[in-house]
Amino acid sequence: MNLFNELKRRNVFRVAIAYLVSSWLLIQLADVLVPMLDLPDWVSRFILLLLVILFIPTLIAAWALELTPDGLKLEKDVDRSTSITPTTGKRLNNIIIGILCIAVTLLLIDKLFLTSDVDDEAASVASIPDVDRSIAVLPFTDLSQAQDQEWFADGLAEEILNALMRTPDLLVSARTSTFAYKGSDKDIPTIAKELGVAHVLEGSVRRSGDRLRVTAQLIRAHDGFHLWSQNYDSTAADVIDIQEDLAMQIANALETTMDPGALADMLQAGTRSVDAYQAFLHGASLWTRSFLENRADQARQSLDYFEQARQLDPRFSAAHLAAAKVWSYDLAPTSFQIWRSDLDAAGSLQKFAERMDDAARTASNEIDKTQIAALRALVELRLRESIRLYQRFVEARPNNLEARQEYLAAAVAASDREAIHDSLAFLRNAGQSDPFAASVYMDYAFFHDDASEAADFGLAAIKKWPTANMYYQTHRTLLYAGRTEDAADIGHSYAQLFGDAPLVRARQACAEGRRDDVLAILEEIKSEAASTAAARAYNPIWLAYKMLGEEQLAEDYLRQLDGEANVYVIANWLSYYSFDPKPFPALMRVLQRENVQRPPTVTVPFACPAK
Repeated sequence: MNLFNELKRRNVFRVAIAYLVSSWLLIQLADVLVPMLDLPDWVSRFILLLLVILFIPTLIAAWALELTPDGLKLEKDVDRSTSITPTTGKRLNNIIIGILCIAVTLLLIDKLFLTSDVDDEAASVASIPDVDRSIAVLPFTDLSQAQDQEWFADGLAEEILNALMRTPDLLVSARTSTFAYKGSDKDIPTIAKELGVAHVLEGSVRRSGDRLRVTAQLIRAHDGFHLWSQNYDSTAADVIDIQEDLAMQIANALETTMDPGALADMLQAGTRSVDAYQAFLHGASLWTRSFLENRADQARQSLDYFEQARQLDPRFSAAHLAAAKVWSYDLAPTSFQIWRSDLDAAGSLQKFAERMDDAARTASNEIDKTQIAALRALVELRLRESIRLYQRFVEARPNNLEARQEYLAAAVAASDREAIHDSLAFLRNAGQSDPFAASVYMDYAFFHDDASEAADFGLAAIKKWPTANMYYQTHRTLLYAGRTEDAADIGHSYAQLFGDAPLVRARQACAEGRRDDVLAILEEIKSEAASTAAARAYNPIWLAYKMLGEEQLAEDYLRQLDGEANVYVIANWLSYYSFDPKPFPALMRVLQRENVQRPPTVTVPFACPAK
């Protein structure tokens, strides 16, 4: 007890506390200043080690020395009657309290202002797949003697890609992105660089009768090293096992972090019926090509194969969903890729709903059910619910760019600025190395981002991926930016590469003040519409009227679509902020229910001069 009292009298305990608190504060400052001053990491470790080493000598000094009015003296040389240790103790108490106040202040600042930012940054980094785990699956080559298995080669490659996309820690280029390189003479390193991936899968299919040979090889792009290759010599009856094994082998070669059980579940084909699977592959090939080539006939054919697949295996959820998506495009007359059935809107909606019911009923996991529910909510114009569901889905499946596209469509229809901004930022970033993401970004960027910057983005993308949609959207964006001469060059290139596009010609003519030329083009569009599916002309005719300043004619033309059965069809025009929904009561009821605050209706900036 005498030792304890003597330690207390000599302020050894107070010195220890002051030393420890001061050391903690110094370490915190070092953690901030060392990286800020670009000092070596060992500086922080040295400070910590030095503080530990000096702790015991400091306590010994507190025991042996005493602070006096004449300075430090050995404790044994100080007269107890003149000792000022009580006063020194009070000073030490004040020092400790002051250091603790500083420490608490720093902790509060870190908790309230810094920790959330660090956590957000860490979460953001964690959500970005490792670039070393990135892959593009190129269309497989048809080496069959009859050259009649292109559909099979395309479909097999697409299903391998779709399986890998369900692996959350793999960065996988979208199908329309990789299929844009079909038949390309670019080498693997160039393709990988343009798509921003570290690996490329290429392969071939050779089929003769029932015999099947599939060859696949996984290539590391920067040096051309073959990480893995495999030949499958079998029969068509084994195609499901081949696809699943291919996807599993690739995922393992890229060292995904998923446990084997979860990985195997995600890479399953979704059916054990070979006939259903082959019909699905045929449909998938045609559907992808219909986007790349803007072929409505291929979309129609793809539906036939999807319908065949779902009939052959009623529990094939992916086939039900694929058929439903085709029917949803039958209800989207503003889409660049459009096909039309012979049904009215009510009939097409019924077809869509039936297939969505089957897809939901047969879905094997909650993530797939979320995607199905999100698309259904979008088509049924439950916009807020659709946005929430798509946010949940893309968090789990960040590689699914089609879902990103649908999510953005829901956000634009709901005028949800935050969701629009987040979607465009993601797509612009992804679009640096992915043509599908770049194309979706350009579909909307002309109005929601700086038009001139978006046009420059489009011009850069065209050099890498000269697709019809990229030219089309870049031309429009240039006109929104007031860059008429640049737009004329792009419009001319579009005509040379892809043929005549009346809307491209009409926009350019309006921007150049040639009103009479636009009137003539409008008559061309009407004449073509009279001999084909009339609904295909709704959007170009409406756009032409808007450019001509014929607001009443534009409104009257779309009024043919007004009504409960067509409310989703007319809602497609919500993507245009030159569209005024107020004359359409059924649509307005939806917007009021969803609490949509539309911005003021705008005038097309390159509209024709008044007549």
